[in-house]
Amino acid sequence: MKVINLIYGILLVVMPSLLFSQKAAVLTLDEAVSLAVQNNFNVRIARNEAMIDKTNNTAGNAGMLPEVALNFGTTSNINNTKQEFFSGDTRQGSGVNTSNINANVLLGWTVFDGMRMFVTRDRLREIEQTGQLNLQLQIEQTIYQVISAYYSIEQQKKRISTIEKAIEISIERKQLAELKLSVGTGSAVPVLQARVDINADSASLVRQLWMLKNSRVMLNEIIGRTPETDFETESYDSEKEQIPDYATLAEKVQNRNSLIMMAERNIRLAELNIKQWESNRYPSLDLNLGYNFNRSKAEIGILKFNQNNGVSYGLTGRWNLFNGYNNKREIQVAKLGMETTKLAREQMLQSVSTDLFTFYNNYTAARDLSRFEDANIKVAEQNLAITTEKMRVGTIDALELRQAQLNLVDAEFRKIASDFEARMAWLEIRRLTGEFLKN
Repeated sequence: MKVINLIYGILLVVMPSLLFSQKAAVLTLDEAVSLAVQNNFNVRIARNEAMIDKTNNTAGNAGMLPEVALNFGTTSNINNTKQEFFSGDTRQGSGVNTSNINANVLLGWTVFDGMRMFVTRDRLREIEQTGQLNLQLQIEQTIYQVISAYYSIEQQKKRISTIEKAIEISIERKQLAELKLSVGTGSAVPVLQARVDINADSASLVRQLWMLKNSRVMLNEIIGRTPETDFETESYDSEKEQIPDYATLAEKVQNRNSLIMMAERNIRLAELNIKQWESNRYPSLDLNLGYNFNRSKAEIGILKFNQNNGVSYGLTGRWNLFNGYNNKREIQVAKLGMETTKLAREQMLQSVSTDLFTFYNNYTAARDLSRFEDANIKVAEQNLAITTEKMRVGTIDALELRQAQLNLVDAEFRKIASDFEARMAWLEIRRLTGEFLKN
C-alpha cells in the first residue's frame, strides 16, 4: 500500500499545476469561435488592412476629381537705386523700398485620360473586395485553429480518462498479487511488476496532463486571452455529424471556396491592368482655371503702383505618339500576366479538389476505423474480465493480465485517434467548402 499512497501523493502534487480548477467556467465551442473572431490579432490586423483598402476606394484617389490650390506670397526689397532714361533724366536713391504681393487660386482637372481614371476606380473596388476576401480567409483560418485546438483538448481528456482506468486496473492487479503473496500462493515478482506498471501508467498520466495544459494555453492564445485563464470544454458527439455526399461537396468548393474566389479576383485585377496600359494610347486633356491677384509698389521706377487681378483659364493636352514601343510591350506583359493568373486559378482549383477528395476519403476511412475499434473495445473488455477472473483463481500469471490490460488501452487509444482524425478531416472539408462563414 505504500507504493499506492506514494503514487497518489505524487499526483496530488503534480495535478494541480497541470489541470485547471474543477470550478473553472465552461467555454463552449461557439464562445471560443466568437472570442477568436473578436480578439485574435491576425484577424484584427486583417480587418484593419481591409479597412485601409476600403478607405482608399474613392473617386479622388482614382483621379476623377479636380485639384484646387491656393498660392500666395509677398516680397519686399530695400535697394540703392540709380536709373538713367533715354530722355536724359536720372533717378537715384538710397534705401529705396519696393514690395510685391501675389496670390492665386488654381483649379486643375483632368477631364479625359483615355478612360484610365474609370479603370483605376474599378481597380480600387476590386482591391477593396480583395481585402474583404483576405479578411475572410484569415477568419476562416482562425476558426479552423480554434476548432482544431478545441477538439485536441477533448482528445487529451479522453486519453487521460483511459490512462486513469489503466491505473485502476494496475492497482487491482497489484492488490491481487499482494493477496497471493500474503497467503503463500504467490511470489514477490508479480507485486514488483505491478508496481513498475503503476509507475509507468502514472508517468503517462502526468505527461498527458501536461499536454492537456499546453493545449489549453494554445487555445487561450488563439482566442486572445491570457495563458493562465481557467476554462473547461464541452464534450462533443461526433455521431451527430451528417456529411453530405461528395458531389454536393465538390459543387460547394467550386462556388464558395475562398482561395478560388481570390484567384478569380486576381484575374479581374489582371484584366484591369491591361486596360490601364491600353488607356495610354489615347490623349489626355486637362482643364485649368484660376483667379490671380498681383500688386507691386516702388518708391523709384517707371511705375509707382501696379495691381492686376482676374481670371485665367485654358486647356492643356498631351498625346504620346511614340515612346519606343514601351507601351506596346507593357500591354503584352500585362496580357501574359493575365494568362498566368488564369493558370494559377486552374492550379488552385485542382489543388482544392485534390484536398477535398483526400479529406473525404480520410473522413470515411476514419469513421470506419472508429466503428471497428468499438467492436475491438468490447472484445478487449470481455477478454480483460475473463483474464482478471483467471488471475484471481491462479490459472494465469500477472503478465497475461497486463497484456489484456494493454490490449484494452490500445484499442481505446485507437478509437480516440480515429474519432479525432474523422473530426479533423470533416473540419478540413468544412473549411474547403466555405462552411465557416456561410450566410
